[in-house]
Amino acid sequence: EPKVYVSAGPAALLDGGDEALVATCIAERGRPAAEVFWEAELYGRSERQSQDELNGTTTVRVNYMWKPQSYAQGRMLTCVVRHPTLQTEFRTRYKLNVQ
Repeated sequence: EPKVYVSAGPAALLDGGDEALVATCIAERGRPAAEVFWEAELYGRSERQSQDELNGTTTVRVNYMWKPQSYAQGRMLTCVVRHPTLQTEFRTRYKLNVQ
C-alpha cells in the first residue's frame, strides 16, 4: 500500500504571475504503481513522474501546474490515488492560496 501525501509548491502563488507549481501529490512505494491524478476546476495541467525503487515498489509524483489568478482564492484541488490494496480511492484536498 502506498504512503500518500500532498505538498505545497516552493513559492507563493501570485495573481497574474507565470505558471507555477501549485502542489505535488505523492504516492510513495506502491506495488504495483498507484494511479495518481488531480481533480480541479481550473485550467491547469498535471506532470507525472514515476520512480522505481530498489525494493520493487514505485513512487509516483504528480505536479499540478497553473497560472495563478485571484478568482481561485480558496478553491480546492483534490488529489486522487487508486491502488489495488486500498478499499476505496484515497482523496486528499488542497486549498489554494493566491496572493
